[in-house]
Amino acid sequence: MNPKSLLPLLVLPLLLAAFPAVAQLATDADVAVGRRIYLEGVLPNGQALRGVRSDTGAVTGAAAACVNCHRPSGLGMVEGNVGVPPINGRALFGGGAPVIVRMDRRFDPGLSVPHAPYSEASFLSAVRDGKHVSGRDMHALMPRYTLSDAQSQAVSAYLKTLSTDMSPGVEGDTIHMATVIAPGVAPERRQAFINTLTTTVKQMNLNVMTGKRQKMIAVEERRLNSRRKWTLDIWELTGPSSGWAEQLTQRQREKPVFALVSGLAKDEWQPVQDFCESQRVGCWFPSVDLVPAGAAQSHYSVYFSAGIATEAEVIARKLGTESGRVVQLVSADPVANGGAAALRGALAKAPKIAVTDVDVGQGLAAVKAALDGLGQQDSLVLWLRPTDLKMLASLNASAASVFVSATLGDGEKLELPTEWRKRATLVQPLEVPRLRAANLERLDAWMAGSRVPAVDKRLQSEVSFAANSLQAMLRGMLNNLHTDYLIERAESGLTSFELMQVQEEIQAMMMGTMNKRPLSAAPPTAEQAAAMAALSDAQRAHLEEMQKRGGTTVYPRLNLAQGQRFASKGAYLERLNPDGPGTTGEPEWVVP
Repeated sequence: MNPKSLLPLLVLPLLLAAFPAVAQLATDADVAVGRRIYLEGVLPNGQALRGVRSDTGAVTGAAAACVNCHRPSGLGMVEGNVGVPPINGRALFGGGAPVIVRMDRRFDPGLSVPHAPYSEASFLSAVRDGKHVSGRDMHALMPRYTLSDAQSQAVSAYLKTLSTDMSPGVEGDTIHMATVIAPGVAPERRQAFINTLTTTVKQMNLNVMTGKRQKMIAVEERRLNSRRKWTLDIWELTGPSSGWAEQLTQRQREKPVFALVSGLAKDEWQPVQDFCESQRVGCWFPSVDLVPAGAAQSHYSVYFSAGIATEAEVIARKLGTESGRVVQLVSADPVANGGAAALRGALAKAPKIAVTDVDVGQGLAAVKAALDGLGQQDSLVLWLRPTDLKMLASLNASAASVFVSATLGDGEKLELPTEWRKRATLVQPLEVPRLRAANLERLDAWMAGSRVPAVDKRLQSEVSFAANSLQAMLRGMLNNLHTDYLIERAESGLTSFELMQVQEEIQAMMMGTMNKRPLSAAPPTAEQAAAMAALSDAQRAHLEEMQKRGGTTVYPRLNLAQGQRFASKGAYLERLNPDGPGTTGEPEWVVP
């Protein structure tokens, strides 16, 4: 979001923060009115909220809503060089423990400096006139709003409901988590998932430092005693997906959890996302290829990518609006059918492209008939599992361009007949193999040291990232353990978390190289000098390769921003090597 567009939004919440406690009890109706003003910028009569910023003029409606800058939690944010302070009830009106926030490395301690509590009168002055409770003028970003006394009181009533008690799942020095495993997952993947996640959590709990080691903890964490141990329950769902909602709700009722960390499904995940949305539980980077409908608009679910739909959207972007035929060969598989459906939907805006789907389960004759007559202006999309790809060996390649799903076809290792490979492009949502291997060096070392067998490194990379990134976000939240705030922290802090992980690895490598230098004062022999030079060159080349990375997972460019729910936004188009396995040439990164 443009920082200038945030300024008006920031001003209203800032003004709200200036008011003391209300003299009369607010009703549920007051809270509902204030909620709509805060979140939507809509007044009780249905008209748009209006405010005037001192630098850029009027803002109205949704653009003027307080939530844009002060966020759903009311705990503020950092936008560029502007710190937006918390304006929930305790921060503005006092009462209870002080509200202390730590935004990021640009954190401004002034955001948590206590001020005199606002009253209804001073709050109204803040909202209308931009006057802080201290008497100073508020930031130019803060609009001066046109609100009646009653409307101002409604907003203050709503703010007093924001981020009060911690979300369910937090008890004293413990935070309860769960993970979900859906039916149908292969036993070896299930075990690799459990081993990786439980080992990670166990080690994190050992690192919750107390006693003499408290000096190693950040000042704010030590002051608030905010580091907490995790408990982790494994919720294994059973039966058809129609019954999962009841199972999840019952589990949450019996032992509430703060968030679902990671998660594993063969295909269906919709009921889990629906549960998280209805129960206001964070759904934190599950390992799913078929992302549920509505994921991009969800409030409490974040994903690595849009899954198989990412591949479909990248293919559609590549095809553009040219005329021609598109034939989709589809495995009898929910993920494959999801990819085909996503591509049909994406190409609906290209009326000159005719799309035909063929279920390969219908047999070779049906597939051959669909391929007949395809020319260079046409495209063939293979939503096929490895077993179905093998059937192509008995068919002649057409003149059409070929796109192959990496998620379904086993990535760069996929087997495709030579004549097919000559016209084939792999659609790969993961990092290119060279950088992917570099990204996973830390995971490889961790698994070896922790005695966690390497079974499925993509899955294990996802699980490790989910647990460690969630722990990092929780530490930054201090004692503001509210689900809305967790998602806000993800939106603002995920990118810096990944970059810091990369920098830590590079620094460790550089220090490791220094520590391996011989301690002997005796001059090396010619053979030793040559060996040391060769080692130095290899280490330097390796370090240069590691510095090209953008992350520590199998995915490229993980980042989120306000309102985003998919951390990886695109996929690579990689030409298959026509003369052997793997790919050739420079990959093309496409963001749909």
